[in-house]
Amino acid sequence: MKKGFTLLEILTVIFLLMVILGITIITINPYAYFQRARDFKRINDLKALEIAINTYINAASTPVLAPSGRNIGETNQGIFISVPFDKEDKRSISVGGFYIVQASSTNYLKINGNGWLPINFSSLPYPPLTSLPIDPINSYSRKYFYSYVASTSQRIFEINANLESSIFKSGGGDDYTSTDLGDNPNIFEVGNRKNLMPNSLY
Repeated sequence: MKKGFTLLEILTVIFLLMVILGITIITINPYAYFQRARDFKRINDLKALEIAINTYINAASTPVLAPSGRNIGETNQGIFISVPFDKEDKRSISVGGFYIVQASSTNYLKINGNGWLPINFSSLPYPPLTSLPIDPINSYSRKYFYSYVASTSQRIFEINANLESSIFKSGGGDDYTSTDLGDNPNIFEVGNRKNLMPNSLY
């Protein structure tokens, strides 16, 4: 006599599996997990950029942190952002006395000074980067992008990113934004001068 599962038994097992899956999803909260994963990338990217720029400042004979006219204090002082202009063109926008500066999607990852970060890392014998990192979302309208300001003459710079997870924001369990010694408690800031960026950018 053949033995098998009845339809009721199969449906019961499927129902139990769906309940277990639902509980697992609620417990793990995949949306929050992806937020934290993206924030880890942002934090690591900015720290890597900070090290790379400091290496460039110390190794280059005449470091250029921003092109002429785009340095802090100059007429057309610029905020360089990681979003390419052919994705979202914000070059006509002025924020706190700064003009938005963008590279094209063809060039924005390049380390030769034509990328979104206007530093020619390739001029060094051993460049500290092979390509420029960008925000995992990289959207100006959604306020998730990397931003950079600098002064070549003073050799100062700041790079910022907006974090997603409340855990990493001000008052969170692993607060990065209000403990980074910058002047904006809601934004993650790195650099050798952390009060250069207008706080109204994000």
